[in-house]
Amino acid sequence: MTATASTPTTEPTRPFQGWRVLGLATAALILTTPGQTIGVSSFIDHMIEDLDVSRSVISAAYLIGTLTAASVMPAVGRWIDRRGVSHAMTVVGCAFAVAIAFTGFAQNIWMAGLAFVGLRMFGQGSLSLIGDTSISLWFQERRGRAFAIAMTVSTGLMSLSPLLFTSLIAEVGWRKSWWIAAAAIALTVVPMGRFLMIDRPSSIGQVPDGIEGITAENFVAQKSFSVGAAMRTGGFWSLISIAALASALSTALTFHNVSVMAEGGLSETQAASVFVPLSIGAVITSFSVGWLTDKVSSRLLIPLPPLAFAAAAVLATQAAPGFMSLLYGLIIGIAGGAVRALTSALYPKWFGTNHIGAIKGVAQTVSVASSAVGPLLLSVGNDIADGYHPALFVAATLSLAIALGTLLVSDPSKNS
Repeated sequence: MTATASTPTTEPTRPFQGWRVLGLATAALILTTPGQTIGVSSFIDHMIEDLDVSRSVISAAYLIGTLTAASVMPAVGRWIDRRGVSHAMTVVGCAFAVAIAFTGFAQNIWMAGLAFVGLRMFGQGSLSLIGDTSISLWFQERRGRAFAIAMTVSTGLMSLSPLLFTSLIAEVGWRKSWWIAAAAIALTVVPMGRFLMIDRPSSIGQVPDGIEGITAENFVAQKSFSVGAAMRTGGFWSLISIAALASALSTALTFHNVSVMAEGGLSETQAASVFVPLSIGAVITSFSVGWLTDKVSSRLLIPLPPLAFAAAAVLATQAAPGFMSLLYGLIIGIAGGAVRALTSALYPKWFGTNHIGAIKGVAQTVSVASSAVGPLLLSVGNDIADGYHPALFVAATLSLAIALGTLLVSDPSKNS
């Protein structure tokens, strides 16, 4: 275990810049949308038709692209720690814009597969990691509320992306829509990183939180774990397990939403309606859970996501037109919002910020890989059992087991 971020050497000469950085980081999280499943899903049917490939083939390409992207996240995290979030955002913004533009030029499944690697690596993976890391560096005592704000705003706006992309595709076609998205990333993320983002408080003589009366002389630095030390704690693997469960199950249920809901008698339109309560649940929970991480013991909060996912998996087997399907959407939204806010806040709270990029890089690898495997496992379970219910009950059981396991975990920073 090592000491944390370098102590500032000069007094702040301007207002606390953390809130500005929070706004930039939140914008970066929102702008990962073209690389997220919720964004890509709007284009899939159009790509299948135009490229003349089957759904299985393009799904396999998406799986390979996602797993490839996941494999480099630990290296990306170490690079962010070494070069700083400003440089990282600039470079990743350029690469992400190129990847999005390239997707619009795809002429066959091989080009589409390469495009998926870029979308997932630079969007879902790297840019998300940069946004999370920057918030972690600028807030310590107020970290939970900072993440509450970021996750609430980004979750709410990202949930509108299917409507935006669907309307854009109807107006200009899927290829031009990708190109417009690429231009938007180039004109926002790149200048944000190059001219507006600040690496860490000590870069300008400030301290995390910017609380009045806290200066360089009386700032108490938070202790930090190395990646290896973090991986030797139960808390790290508890968070990894929750993130893997969330990524696998939520992506699987989103990817197969129409098919899963059809077993309960829902039409395609009715199946799509579950995303309304899902968005509401995610927004409310992102804010409340993020805020509570500053107020109450982590042990009271950490079982919440797996318990909610267990309930969501069971409710998916009971979905029916009307109240039950809406309740299902609400619960899975609560589960997703809780895990995103909780894990974002707890990694820096438990393990410090000296190596936070590298630590979250490992976590991001597991999360991204799980999001790739989840839909496949649910699909295989459906094929074997001729229905989704057995696989969903297995998911519910696994979720309960993870929830019970979290009861045994304590805050690693207090045990060191």
